[in-house]
Amino acid sequence: MRRYVLRAAGAIVGAAVVLGLLHDRVPDPGEMKAALAAADRRWLAVAVLAQTLSQAAFAGQQRTLLAALTVRISRRGALAIAYTRSAMSSVLPAGSAVSAAFAVREYKRHGASTATAATAMVLSGLASVLGITVLCAGVLGGFSRPWHALLLVAAAALTTGVPLLLRRFGEARRMGLRRWSLTVGCAMLNWLLDLGCLVAVTHALDLPVPAHQLATVYLTVQAVRQIPLTPGGIGLIEASLLSGLLAAGAPQAGAAAVVLAYRVISFWLVLPLGLAAYLRLRRLTLGPGRPTVSARTGCGPPGSSRTARRSVLGRRGPTSGC
Repeated sequence: MRRYVLRAAGAIVGAAVVLGLLHDRVPDPGEMKAALAAADRRWLAVAVLAQTLSQAAFAGQQRTLLAALTVRISRRGALAIAYTRSAMSSVLPAGSAVSAAFAVREYKRHGASTATAATAMVLSGLASVLGITVLCAGVLGGFSRPWHALLLVAAAALTTGVPLLLRRFGEARRMGLRRWSLTVGCAMLNWLLDLGCLVAVTHALDLPVPAHQLATVYLTVQAVRQIPLTPGGIGLIEASLLSGLLAAGAPQAGAAAVVLAYRVISFWLVLPLGLAAYLRLRRLTLGPGRPTVSARTGCGPPGSSRTARRSVLGRRGPTSGC
C-alpha cells in the first residue's frame, strides 16, 4: 500500500513539474485542431501501418526466441500475446511485471518449462536492450564515427549478454548465433518501426524537424518512459515528446498535434486491440469441453479458476524468422 501511495505522490509531483515547465508552451486548442484537420491522410495511414508492423516484429522476436528453445507457437498466437502484453504494460500498475507474468504463463501453456519461459523473458529483454543500443549508436554518432558505434554495441553485448548466457541460464546455450541475430534483428525492427510511426506523423502534419533530431527526441522519450511513475508513461511521454519537439524548433501547434496523433496511434489504438487479443486467448484457454480439476481430482468446483489449461495455439509452424 505504501508503495502505491509513494508512486501516486511521485506521479502528482512529476505532473506538477511538467505542467509548470510547459504551461506557456501548450498551444491554443483551436490551433491544434486546425493542424490536425490539415494532416495528410496518406502519411497517417503509413504511421498506422508502421505501428502495426512494429507489433508484428515484437511478436516475431518472441516467436524466434521460443523456437530456439524448442517451443512452438503460431504467428497468430504470438501476435495475440504481443498485443496483450503491450496493453497490459500500458494501463496496469506495475504493468511491465504483470505483462511478463502473463507471457510466462502463456509460454508454459504452449509447452515451455518454467526455466525455459523465464529464459525466454530474460533473453527477450536483452535483445530489446541491444536493439535500441544499435539504434542509439547510429543516431548519436554511428554514421560519422562507425568504430565508436561498433565499440558501443560490442561493449553492451559483452557486459550484459555473455555473463547472463553462460553463468545464469543454462538453457540459453541452445541459442545459436543465427537465431540470436534474428531475435536482435526483430527487436531492432520493433524500435525502428515505432520511430517510423513518429516520422510518418511528422510528415503528415508537415512538421519541420530534421530526421536525426527527431530520432534523438525519440530515444530521449524512450529513456523517460523507463521511469515507472505512471502506467505506460502516460503524461510523461507526452510532456517529454512535446518538450523535445519544441526544443528542436517545431511550432507549438504542430508539435502538440504530432504528440496527440502519435500517441493515439501507438498507445490508444493498441488498447482495444490488446483487450480483444486477451479475450480471445482467454476464450481459447477456457473454452468449452476443457476438463476441470474437479473432474480429475475432486478439487475445485466446475467452472472455477482451477480449470485445467491446455495449449490450443501451439500449432507447429516455421521455427524461426520475423
